[in-house]
Amino acid sequence: MDRQNRLLTVLATVLLVLVAIVVFAKKPEEDAGDPDAPAQRKLFSFEADTVESLTLVNASGTLSFAKADGAWKMTAPKEAAVEERRVTEIVDRLADLKVQEKGFDGALADFGLDDAARVTVTVGTGDGTSLTLYVGRDAPVGYRGYVAEKAEGPALLASSRVGELVKRTPDDFRAKEPWVVQTNSARRIRIEDGGRVVVLRKDDHGWWLGDEGPRASTEAVEEWVSRASLLRAESFLDGVDPASVGLAPPATIIVIEDEAGTHTLRLGTRDDAGVAAQTDAGLVRFGADGIDLVKVDGWLAEGLLPIRRAQLDVVDVTLGSKSARFTRADGGWTDANGAETPIADKLLAALEAAKADRTVEPVALTQEWGRITLSEGESRSEGLTIGQELPAGGRAAKDTAGGPAFRIPAEDLAALAAALP
Repeated sequence: MDRQNRLLTVLATVLLVLVAIVVFAKKPEEDAGDPDAPAQRKLFSFEADTVESLTLVNASGTLSFAKADGAWKMTAPKEAAVEERRVTEIVDRLADLKVQEKGFDGALADFGLDDAARVTVTVGTGDGTSLTLYVGRDAPVGYRGYVAEKAEGPALLASSRVGELVKRTPDDFRAKEPWVVQTNSARRIRIEDGGRVVVLRKDDHGWWLGDEGPRASTEAVEEWVSRASLLRAESFLDGVDPASVGLAPPATIIVIEDEAGTHTLRLGTRDDAGVAAQTDAGLVRFGADGIDLVKVDGWLAEGLLPIRRAQLDVVDVTLGSKSARFTRADGGWTDANGAETPIADKLLAALEAAKADRTVEPVALTQEWGRITLSEGESRSEGLTIGQELPAGGRAAKDTAGGPAFRIPAEDLAALAAALP
């Protein structure tokens, strides 16, 4: 029996060794690729980050780019900011490009490499080296293209398509962002459309209309800022008279302030499809998304006050003769006696559902009937003072963080009171 066990152990060990050899041993024939495939060689020997200039020449003109202080810009046919990835993807692809050793017979025009069709690509590196490649059309099979190292050929099959990157217009390369808005740090917005003006400002309590106005909807403002940050030009209006597109003076001016500075956009003539605009990059045309930014109404917050549940620590409520205090503990809520209670969540749900009527004429708070305070640690709190009944129904209320008094409908006050014990 012992001899049999030893034999089984030896056989098992041999089997494991054989498996390891099969799994981990290199397979020269497979690693070498198809032995019948034409030989390839790397076309250029430069590192992408050493390239400081790029020139594209075709039958319609010359496009030139230069890198200064680590950033690319267009230098011809005009100086302009560019979408850097459009330039770097060309440089990166050329740095990795391979070609088959054997060239093709036949006319260069058959491969899109004649004077009328090809693009002459020249890269310049920091050490003064200049490298040129002639780019033709895409190959009919596989993600490859035809190129040539010399103007007279022959045509070579490249390992990747280059034509799709270099056969672009100047506008394809130009930066289409009218600004770079830091959405998280936007703090003031001014929209002037004809004689109508709206100012939105942000403080630690949220967004407000003007310096003394009511609360604005945080969701509406943040969604607007997000759309503004994503705005892109559809086309460039170089050489167009600003007056001919309603920009002398502009019909609309939009200003956004954030931590990076002040960003200004001037909008001119609008139609159903888009709008002309003056940006730092010059005159451009935006699509309908540019028109959508012209918004001077519909900013008022509908809720009573901001409710940031994740940050809340204490909820204090007094409504007429009813009052309660709830404190967060171990992820739940406790009442004034320290007992766990679901009432706080019910009250917060009623607060979230309650609506504020901020469209009424400003009213004065002549008495205090109730108070709501939502505390977030020692650094911030939101609150309401609820006052007298109003002739239109409901009660007057005032945000402790600012703004004029507004009306809380009676049905919403009843729902809040019903949530309390």
